[in-house]
Amino acid sequence: MTIDLPRIADDPRAREALANVRVLYTDLDGTLVAKGGSVLADASAEPSIVVAEQIVALNRAGLAVVPISGRGRLQLRELTQLLGWDGYIAEAGGIIVHGTGLQFDDRVDLGTWTDDAIPSGESPFQAINRVRAAETLMEAFPGRIEHYAPWQLDREVSLLLRGCLDTAEGQAILDTLPLPVDLVDNGVLRSYGSLTCRDMLPHAYHVVPKGVCKARAIELDLAWRGLTRDQAAAIGDSATDLQMADAVNVMTLVANALESGGVVSGLGRDPRTNVWRTAGERTEGWAEFARTWLDAAR
Repeated sequence: MTIDLPRIADDPRAREALANVRVLYTDLDGTLVAKGGSVLADASAEPSIVVAEQIVALNRAGLAVVPISGRGRLQLRELTQLLGWDGYIAEAGGIIVHGTGLQFDDRVDLGTWTDDAIPSGESPFQAINRVRAAETLMEAFPGRIEHYAPWQLDREVSLLLRGCLDTAEGQAILDTLPLPVDLVDNGVLRSYGSLTCRDMLPHAYHVVPKGVCKARAIELDLAWRGLTRDQAAAIGDSATDLQMADAVNVMTLVANALESGGVVSGLGRDPRTNVWRTAGERTEGWAEFARTWLDAAR
């Protein structure tokens, strides 16, 4: 399937929408950072300040950037503080934080779970482990799913796994558990770990309380900030990131996103009028978006 998305830098309609945007929700891996995880590199992972220059320019213009990622709280707090930003959304939408120093406010989203869904003092992560979500998937799909070590440690809301699963098939297994949870595909990984599957690339998966997702987290964060959807944009590279289009006015995919079968099928299944692309991949695409946003905001 071929998807023809307009390039954001060339579309007057996108620039008009970007003029009102005051906050950008950005994915990290495959989007803001290069292969290997650096912001001081270009799309080919060669040393470059292409992204750093645009981060500084956005900060000087007073435009907010919020990392939104499957990474945990500790990882995102350090990154956010280093880049001069004021908040982040961790664990695939489960944790929303304003502030990065000793003074901060945070909110944990339970999705559709009621307040009495889990015992007092038990975290969503502990509850998901208590009902044996990981073990249930591993028993159903031997060799195709495992803990994503060591990043599965120090979690609060989501269980982090690595695997080669059809998301719908995995969700059907999880639907047999006594707690309602969702299986979220957070994109392609570079390493198989100890997985034995080789018929597809490995993906990162989150098991989260039902309803928890990046789009919902953006809606909650915008309300907290006193902003509207028209004042928000998002950028990413995966099918999970594409869902953010439902919560913002401008959704942008970096060029490498169109290499993802999940992204292409998602766009084909549910065409959206507020999705654009960059010409550049990863960091260079992110910088391209930032320049376009700055020009529109001026």
